[in-house]
This record gives sequence, structure tokens and C-alpha cells, in this order.
Amino acid sequence: MEATRPTVDRTLAAGDYVIFGLMLVISLLIGIFYAIKDRRSSKGTDGYLMAGRTMSAIPAGISLAVSFQSSITVLGIPNDVYLYGITYLWTLVSMVLTFFVVSYLFLPILYNLKISSAYEYLDMRFHRYVRLLTTSLYLITNLLYMGVNIYGPALFLSGATTIDLISAMLSTGLICAIYTALGGLRGVIWTDVFQGVIMLVGMLSVIIRGSALQGGFTKVIEIASTSGRTSANYNTDGRMRYTFFSITLGMLVTWVGIFGTNQAQVQRLLSVKTRREAKIALGVGIAGICIYTALAILCGLVASSYYGKCDPRLAGCVKKPDELYPFAVFNIFHSTPGLTGVFLACVFSGSLSTVSSGVNSMVTVVMADFIKPYTNWSERVYIWIAKGATFLCGCCALGIGIAASVAGDIVKLGLGSITAFIGPCLGVFLLGIMFSFVNTWGALSGILCGFVSGFTMFFGSTTLKRPYHLHGFLNFTAEKCPSDCDFSMGPNITYVTISQQANSTYIDELHGIKNFYALSVYYQSLVTVVVTIVVGISVSLLTCGWKKREEVDKKLTSPSYEANLPAWATNIDQKSTSGQFE
Repeated sequence: MEATRPTVDRTLAAGDYVIFGLMLVISLLIGIFYAIKDRRSSKGTDGYLMAGRTMSAIPAGISLAVSFQSSITVLGIPNDVYLYGITYLWTLVSMVLTFFVVSYLFLPILYNLKISSAYEYLDMRFHRYVRLLTTSLYLITNLLYMGVNIYGPALFLSGATTIDLISAMLSTGLICAIYTALGGLRGVIWTDVFQGVIMLVGMLSVIIRGSALQGGFTKVIEIASTSGRTSANYNTDGRMRYTFFSITLGMLVTWVGIFGTNQAQVQRLLSVKTRREAKIALGVGIAGICIYTALAILCGLVASSYYGKCDPRLAGCVKKPDELYPFAVFNIFHSTPGLTGVFLACVFSGSLSTVSSGVNSMVTVVMADFIKPYTNWSERVYIWIAKGATFLCGCCALGIGIAASVAGDIVKLGLGSITAFIGPCLGVFLLGIMFSFVNTWGALSGILCGFVSGFTMFFGSTTLKRPYHLHGFLNFTAEKCPSDCDFSMGPNITYVTISQQANSTYIDELHGIKNFYALSVYYQSLVTVVVTIVVGISVSLLTCGWKKREEVDKKLTSPSYEANLPAWATNIDQKSTSGQFE
């Protein structure tokens, strides 16, 4: 039978537009409120970009969680639960481990330095060249990541309504740029808190309403279990995308890099009053991410059970995997006007919080690393420059989002754009904190090699024809599909059987460098960290870094590990060379 096209009414009710519009208006008003409140502040750029370092732990922690819970979480994880099952749930283990690593290894050093840009540490520990290189890489990759997060909610809006994709992205990007420029970090944090509540309500609405339509949450779990979606993948093949090992090991490295070295997250930890409150904020942020992740996984189970024995792709109801979850949500809320607007606000809240945080952090590093060290202007001038740069960065992210609208698989694209940076950035911070003998030459060589290896893996994987058995997809069927693609529950649904296309039979084995490209996206940060550290240590030893290790300021390193080395290792006498920058 020829696949049918959706015939359900895709027009939002008036109440949906009202709810969605209120979310945008309130976000904008928060920015305006803090622009007015802080217009006479004497704290200058420190007040605008760092909230005067007077934020409380709870709002900072909520913002920490929401700033990374983007449309990738709200839309991507439920899609992946439908395609791969709940293996991603194991990331909660890596999150708990991340709290201990960041709070005991990174936070004490970075907070005590009283810096604005996380990459100022690299200037103090190594050289300004390391700082400027890292900052430049951050700006490039962060723009890519924000562009993807503008694309995500616009995809949902265009998929659930007749609004075109470009218009949807414009509404996100411009409003976000305006309220971020007006409110500064304080406005961004409190907007994040508001948007975090909206995200929570939106995901709970899907779970509650979807479960009710299926006859209860127990029925949802029963259906998901029957289809294999409640089972985790424990395959040891590193080329499979979702496995227990790729999620626990790979995501541990990614989360540590995000919370320990990424400017958007570190900036929130540095904006609170004391180091103790920074640790509390870190705990609140990680707990928040665990909650949002668990809810996103439950949303995926609800959507997969709602589809039952009909895969919308096989039935021709959706064209791309990215559209699976938005299509399910629209059908779940089809008979309850207003709830679609709630979830639409939820999706856009995830995007707005991430983009606003990213824009604010980018401007902070631009001011701290590229402008203020080389100029001597008044604080008033710096604030106007920061506000103008904020709006400009928001517009640049919007442009990248429009360019990214031609790509699919937003989870992989979003993670891939930051993985190439997160791993090497974490690696160079670890080199500085843990190895006092690593010098500037080692740091520069390490981060460059790590970054090149990360982008090589990412671009190699996007062009790779992966054997079907390495995808890890679950089984899909079209035995019982609605004749008109209307999955809405009701007594008058007519079911038909769709002639299914055979799954891909490409089973050729990969050889050589293709196996490297085929590694799971979740291993890429781990690989780039190892490359950065190995190269950094090797180059430092070759350029006499060991002999000059005592010259390193102890407040920039963790307690020395050299005490545990053999005596002969600590007494190596290398000839002095000009192996460091002056």
C-alpha cells in the first residue's frame, strides 16, 4: 500500500498561541526589568556580565541546569529513546561522578582566582597564546552549537503547524538576542529559572496526558518493554552509538568538560557569593539535569508506546527521525487545546535558555580576553560594547541556525559541534592543573592536536556509510497504522497494514581509518582528551618542562602527584633550553 500523508489539522488553537506568546513576552520583560533595575549600577561590566558576583546558589544552579537542557534534550532524547531504547539513562551515573570531579579538582582553583573568563586560567598557567587560542576555538564551536539549538524548536513549530521553518527561527533568535542584551547575566539567569519551570511543566504534560490516553503509565511501560525499549545496550563494540560503556565513560568526560571548563557553565559558578555556594549551585545544576534527562526519557517511552504497532516513518507520516517526537506530541494533545502551546513553550524555553547563556558567555570572553586587556576605556563604553556584541552574537547564531536547517539528527549534530572543543579544552585544563611540568609548548601542541583529531572524527563520521548492524536501531513495524495518519485516540479510527520497506542490508565490515570514524559520538570527547594529554606531556618533556616545574605558581595546580613518583624520576637532570615562551 502506498504510504499516506498526514491529514490531521495542523493549525494551533488560539489558546496555544496565547500560551506560547506569554512565554516569549515574559522572557522579554525579565530582560527589560533588569535593564531598568541595573541602569545606574556602579559595578560596570562585572555587574552586567558576572551579576556583580552576588547571585544566590539556587537560581544560579537552576540556570546551570537549564542552560544545557536545550531543544536537544527536549526533542532529541525522546526521539532516540524511540530509535534506540533507554540506554541513555546511564548518563545519570556519569552526572553523579561529574559533581565530585568538578567540585574537588576544578572549582577550588577557578573560583579562588576571581576571574571572569575561564580561559584566563590558561593565561596565568601557561601563556596568553594558549588563552587566545582556546577562546577562539570556543567562540567558533559555541556559535555552531547555538545555531543547532535555534533550529531544534523551529523544527517542532514547523512540524506541528503551518508556520514555515525560517519564520520560526527568526522568532526565537531575535527575541533571545534582545532580552539577553538588555538584562545581562542577572537577567539571563532569572529568565532561565522561568524557562526551566516551563520546561518542567511541558514534559510532565506529555507524560501525564500520553499515559492517560494509553490507560495509565503501567500500560506505557508494558508496551515499551514488549518493544524492547526498556532494555539497555551492553554491547562492547565502540562503534555502536548507544551502549552502557559509551554513555558512562564518554559522557563522564563530556560532562566534566562542560561543568569544569566551558565558559557558559563556569561563569555561573563564578557569579555566586562564596565558594561554598558555588558548590551548592553545582549540585543543584547537576540534580536538575538528572531530572530533566529522566523526564525526557519518559517522554520518549510515552511516544513510543503511543505509536504502538505503527512506525510513522514506514507509514509515510513523517520524513525524518527528528520529526517522530513532535508528531507524537501533536497527536497526544490534539483534543486538548492549550497543551500543545504549553509544550511548544517548553521546547522554545530549552532553546532560549541555551542560546542566551551561550551568547552571554561568548561576550564575556570577548570582553575579558580580546578587548579589555588591550584598551583603556571607561566602564560605560565597555557596557555599550558588551550589549552591542550580545545582539550581534545572537544574530550570528540565528544565521547558523538557518544554515543548519538542512541537516537532520539534531542530537548528533549538536554534540558533534561541541565535542571537537570540549575534549581538547578539558585536556589542556587537566594538563595545567595536574601536571606542573607541562609548559606552554606542550599546552599549545596538545590542544591543537586534540582539536584536529576531534574534527577529523566528526567529519569522518558524517560521511561514513555505517553498516546497519552498528546503528543499534530497535525493530519497527507498520502492522496497524491509521489510514489517514491521525494517531489521535478515538473509537472511529480505521487501521490498515502498510507495506514495509526492508531494513538496510548493508553489512560490509569497516576497515582501517573507517573504524576510527565509526566510533560512537560519545567516545569522541574521550579520544580527544587522551590525544591532548599525551601530546602535551610528550612535547613538554622534550622541551625541558620537567626542569622548570618548580617555577609554576602552586595556586594554579592541584596537590602535586610527583611525590608518588620514583626517586630517579624526580631527579632527572635535563639541560636547559629555550623551550618556553618568555
